[in-house]
Amino acid sequence: MPETFLLLLCGGVMLASAVPKPRDVTLHWLRLAGIIAMTMLGLSAFFALRRETRIPHLEIYLYVCVTCMIAAQLAAVQTDRPDFARGFAIFAFLCSIPFSAAMLGRPLNVPLGAAIVGCAGVAAMCGIVLMEMLLGHAYLTAAKMTIAPFKRMNLVLAAVVALRMFFALSATLMQQRWSIELFWPRQGLFVGTRWLVGLIVPSIFVYMTHDCIKRRATQSATEILYVAGVRVFIGEMIALYLTRETGLPF
Repeated sequence: MPETFLLLLCGGVMLASAVPKPRDVTLHWLRLAGIIAMTMLGLSAFFALRRETRIPHLEIYLYVCVTCMIAAQLAAVQTDRPDFARGFAIFAFLCSIPFSAAMLGRPLNVPLGAAIVGCAGVAAMCGIVLMEMLLGHAYLTAAKMTIAPFKRMNLVLAAVVALRMFFALSATLMQQRWSIELFWPRQGLFVGTRWLVGLIVPSIFVYMTHDCIKRRATQSATEILYVAGVRVFIGEMIALYLTRETGLPF
């Protein structure tokens, strides 16, 4: 599962880089997003190669496809074409999600679409909270950057948290429909931790960040995002495990 989480983090970082308007953020931040995504992709490939089973040719082709998209994003940023970089970043995200869902695996009685929704949520939550925190750092040196991209990123993160709550609640209520055997005895502790650590507490921190951004206290907002990011990563790792075990978008 490490290779799947790292691949989703790679896609999520690319998605996050496409959230702000390209000219509202610095090229350094966009370049950093590409470098982080490429690093996560390389780590994912490393863990995939260490598996006992042989990597299917399709997985190799998809790794190459995502690599090409990230490389194109970096090239566009380097040549000062952030609009093109945004397009390549979106394509990289879209390629990584079904790839991750297929790599993750799921119970055969649950449709693949549910796992794809779960993987997309993991990628979006982790990628956006990480890059929003780094965007807060960028304000230390980018004096000309307005507060608009920071505000936009936080609003998108709030929307993603709300969607994750909706789908996690739906999965919890609908697990009986798919006949998940011994769901509560086996997964009850994970579900409770996922809700408390990965959704409820981060939603409070997201509101606190929003309040700091309104006051233009970017350093305080960044510090709050540090704490929120740790909890988001823990919650999304648990959510990915639950998705692998049940096929549902926790």
